[in-house]
Amino acid sequence: MVRRTPFLLPEWGFGSKDHGSSREQIFSVRIALARTGASGRPGVGGMTGTIHRVDPPASTPSGGTVKHDLTGLLRDWPFEGDRLQARIVALTEDREVLQVRVELGMLQMEMDGRPDGGEDRLASVESQVAEDPEFEIDETLAGELRSEAVQVHQRYVAFSTLEAYELVVRDTSRNLRVFDLCRDRASRDEDRTALEQFRPQVIATRARAASLVAIRDQASSDARNILEAAINDIRRGLPEGAEVPPEIPMLEGMRDVLQPQLPSSQRNDLEQRLLAAIASENYELAAILRDELRQM
Repeated sequence: MVRRTPFLLPEWGFGSKDHGSSREQIFSVRIALARTGASGRPGVGGMTGTIHRVDPPASTPSGGTVKHDLTGLLRDWPFEGDRLQARIVALTEDREVLQVRVELGMLQMEMDGRPDGGEDRLASVESQVAEDPEFEIDETLAGELRSEAVQVHQRYVAFSTLEAYELVVRDTSRNLRVFDLCRDRASRDEDRTALEQFRPQVIATRARAASLVAIRDQASSDARNILEAAINDIRRGLPEGAEVPPEIPMLEGMRDVLQPQLPSSQRNDLEQRLLAAIASENYELAAILRDELRQM
């Protein structure tokens, strides 16, 4: 069985039992992992760089802090180590950004496209594929796509904490397109397979978000269909004899809760508590509530 590496796998994600891990690690350590090639060698965007010094401007007449100082911003949004902190901030009438608080500062991401605001590598590759059906993804480009996918992953994890589930669906769908392109068009075997171990997780994340949107719209039947389709999709992609990934029982648990039942205020209350536990990724409570529902 292939052991999953940390790349694209959040410590507090599906099947994770290490809830004591520092959640902001995903925004630091994992970037270094993503910026290596499939073989582990440093890839495009590696952890080297240059020092850029900025001369401080003159003090403001009121004696305020210089414009490059983040002290005020960070003081007004204190770091809380027990949860992932994210917010959407309107910078102008036409522009919003996503911000994530980490222990040593703050991350800021664009709301769509490439999170760091750089050139959208996925859009570029998809455009080239449309022009040339035989287009191949070389080692360098595969590394760039993986690095961009990590940025998008960081963004949709933050969107999930904000319950912006439509945006989670959008970004997980985007990353699955990256998975498909690398699998089908990468010139090296290792680049074709590097992301496949994470496909069940991304499929499950998308299905969970899409089903929660449907539930919010009072469309329980649609939510069940979404979850069932994701379960089948994951099963179809498993190699013969592979261990069942934790995403399948998680999706099955959500699906089972949504099965039509006779009206029952007690059952409805448990169902709402279970869905809330899943939405907050409190899987221990979710397991207890699911067992109670099955016994009814």
